[in-house]
Amino acid sequence: MALDEPKAEDEVLTINEVLVAIEPKIKPNTDDLVLDLSGDKQGLSLMGNTGNCC
Repeated sequence: MALDEPKAEDEVLTINEVLVAIEPKIKPNTDDLVLDLSGDKQGLSLMGNTGNCC
């Protein structure tokens, strides 16, 4: 994950009032992901994809 400006080819979505840009080549790997806030100070994690992403 990175905090960059969206590129022209990115798919830009608003998810829970957060603007998210996704590269087309990884879009299929993001369909089942959930951004989760850990309660133990570990921060954010992506959960749900059991495939070989990235």
